[in-house]
Amino acid sequence: MSKVSIVKCKDYDSKKVIDSVFRAVSLLGGIETFLKQGDVVLIKPNLLSARLPEEAVTTHPEVVRAAIRLVKEIKATPLVGDSPGTFFTVKDVDYVYEKTGIKRIAEEEGVELVRFDKSRIINGYPIAEVALNVSLVISLPKLKTHALTVMTGAIKNTFGLVPGHFKVECHRNKPKPRDFAKVILDVFQITKPHLSIMDGVLAMEGRGPGAGNPREVGLILASPDAVSLDLVVSKLVGLPLYKDIVINEANERGIGEANIDNIEILGEALENVKIKDFKLPETAHRIDLLPNFLTNIFTWAVVFKPVIDERLCKRCEICKDSCPVDAITVDEVTSHIDSKICIRCFCCHEVCPYKAIFIKRNFLAELLWREEKKVDNRGRVVRLY
Repeated sequence: MSKVSIVKCKDYDSKKVIDSVFRAVSLLGGIETFLKQGDVVLIKPNLLSARLPEEAVTTHPEVVRAAIRLVKEIKATPLVGDSPGTFFTVKDVDYVYEKTGIKRIAEEEGVELVRFDKSRIINGYPIAEVALNVSLVISLPKLKTHALTVMTGAIKNTFGLVPGHFKVECHRNKPKPRDFAKVILDVFQITKPHLSIMDGVLAMEGRGPGAGNPREVGLILASPDAVSLDLVVSKLVGLPLYKDIVINEANERGIGEANIDNIEILGEALENVKIKDFKLPETAHRIDLLPNFLTNIFTWAVVFKPVIDERLCKRCEICKDSCPVDAITVDEVTSHIDSKICIRCFCCHEVCPYKAIFIKRNFLAELLWREEKKVDNRGRVVRLY
């Protein structure tokens, strides 16, 4: 039977995080279950882009510190590294490490930060060579929503082991969510981590993975089975199984355990820590996430597309660099996404550091999926996602 541990962790106080991570792994049998003295371990956080820890876009540095201490506990050697979501130079990656707080933690803990500047082709995918050369990988995903896949978690975190620019190629070749889920599982099968520890202390809801809202959840979750871990998270946030395209793809391939009845929950009981009113991204209602028999009927009529808010755009061109089909124009006067070229992969929305790209729905989409609304203290209508 697969196992997933759930441990409460109220905030990012260093001692609390370390205690919670150690307890989560202890419930699974202890770190000695997964590695041994002398192993070299790649600790792989989710470092989508150069964002501050409190924005809930990236794995918090204190969770990385806890994982480092966990590896050192058994006298193994930890390395820390990731490849951000778009094509970054080595200088850009260094900036991501610094802005996210990972560089500071690595220096304080005396651990090497690695860059995915070399890769090896495995089954058609370039995989970071360092991930192939270490004894094993410990994955540190963030509990977040995602515009394309609805949620991003332990399975998708391994996609970061594909060096930056090739991720853009994957989005271009497989823009539809279900097709892209196949890519994610292809990479996961090559790079499957031995242990996943999820940062759910401060999660992200709404327009994730980069433009959503932080949500205090207060949990650390862990499992040797990334599929089971992601399934438990889906249950926590109330995501219907038919919309969980990544889990469904894993289940079709027979990878991991995707039946909640076959998963042993350790620590906190699932029912006691469910997250009430968790806001999924508006693209959770994408027509191609409907049950298959409905998809072909409606897919031509309901449209979700990314649009740039000129008032927020800083013309940094990160979205332009991330676009797999060159649909974005940025100049001194305007920023624009050509909807005739756009393939709706939402890469631009994912990486924009200023939340300047939002998802626009056409009239039929608005009619079919009216959001819950509330009024703020100024009397303005506010959408809830």
